[in-house]
Amino acid sequence: MKRRSFFSLAGVGLASALVPKAFAGEPKVNVSNKKDLANPFAAKGKWYKAALHVHTTNSDGDVDVPTRIQQYRDKGFDIVAITDHRKTNDLSGFSVPGFMALSSIEFHPKTYSGAPTHHFLGLGLPHPYEYNNDLPAQEMINDIKSKGAKVFYAHPYWTGHTYEEMTEVNGYLGVEVYNQSCEENDSAYGNVYWDQMLNKGHVLSGLATDDVHQSSEVGKAWTMIKAEKLDESSILDALENGCFYASSGPEIKDFQLGEDMKIKIECSSVKKIAFRIDGAGNGRVFHAQEGEDLQSAEWDLSKKKPRWVRCEVSDENGKTAWTNPIFLKS
Repeated sequence: MKRRSFFSLAGVGLASALVPKAFAGEPKVNVSNKKDLANPFAAKGKWYKAALHVHTTNSDGDVDVPTRIQQYRDKGFDIVAITDHRKTNDLSGFSVPGFMALSSIEFHPKTYSGAPTHHFLGLGLPHPYEYNNDLPAQEMINDIKSKGAKVFYAHPYWTGHTYEEMTEVNGYLGVEVYNQSCEENDSAYGNVYWDQMLNKGHVLSGLATDDVHQSSEVGKAWTMIKAEKLDESSILDALENGCFYASSGPEIKDFQLGEDMKIKIECSSVKKIAFRIDGAGNGRVFHAQEGEDLQSAEWDLSKKKPRWVRCEVSDENGKTAWTNPIFLKS
């Protein structure tokens, strides 16, 4: 079944007069309720390759849970979160030394604006979970978080959402900057949404996922998580704190802001390195000369004085990796 045919639109007859002021798209101080993010390149630990948006035949995927998990293990993944729609799965017995299966969910509360339903990931949601489709969006987020799950906003471009929908709720930690499954509708990238939220003061991280429904999609995008241990507590803490980067191909080896206000990145061979900041111009882009590659770049921010800076690097095939933003202190 195609992913786009699995959902119906939320009801659009909700009178605007019934929408609470708090959900009218007014800017909030911070939807994530976080003040900063960790820099994984300055943290202790080991890198773990994670698939954080994965479907099986328990919703609209093409294979069952054991087959799907084995597909990712065969591709060298360390972590797989099974995020079937509106339900969790019994993953007992799938986590072994060196590999972790993470009980999770994709959930779909109605928007307050009348736009198509929200799509959120609840990562680390214990099984079983009794899904209540009648809960308003904020109550559903709060309930799933109360069980220990970490919530992320999925593919806002594919869903047709705007800043209004993204700010009518709070309590989520980040947004999918890339969702490979949405390539079929040419709506895979969420970087513009991410930057708009960052520009308004929302402290959000960025995930890359393959949102797999068909076996041919396995392993085309991932999130590299830095943690001291491969256990649920450590991985969920890393997701909470933004201790990861997102990729559909390139490797990011280092990303640091020095006391001299120079931002520096080291990565695998790429053709383009883009530093993104708030404000006009949106940053600085470095291109490799013809026949050459880039593996590092630096940029002096001392005169720019942005509120945040992040970096994305792209290889010759257009595959990209994204750092989480570093927030500059006043």
